[in-house]
Amino acid sequence: MTSIDTGLVCSCITCGDQGIEMLVAEVDAGTGLARCREDGAAEAEALVDIELVAPVTAGDVVLVHAGVALVLLEKGAPA
Repeated sequence: MTSIDTGLVCSCITCGDQGIEMLVAEVDAGTGLARCREDGAAEAEALVDIELVAPVTAGDVVLVHAGVALVLLEKGAPA
């Protein structure tokens, strides 16, 4: 099968959002949420549901879509 490059940016068919790589800054295991930063910037901080990719620790990089971490992209350095 051949793939065709359409030049389009892939995004969610339902909401139009794209996945964003985010750095996990802090994890609250009790709530299943993590405070994450886009590109490590504090001004782009968000609470993210991490239940699908648990266990996650500070320093890990996750792919986030619609406030939910869908993929663990990279484990952070061991403390």
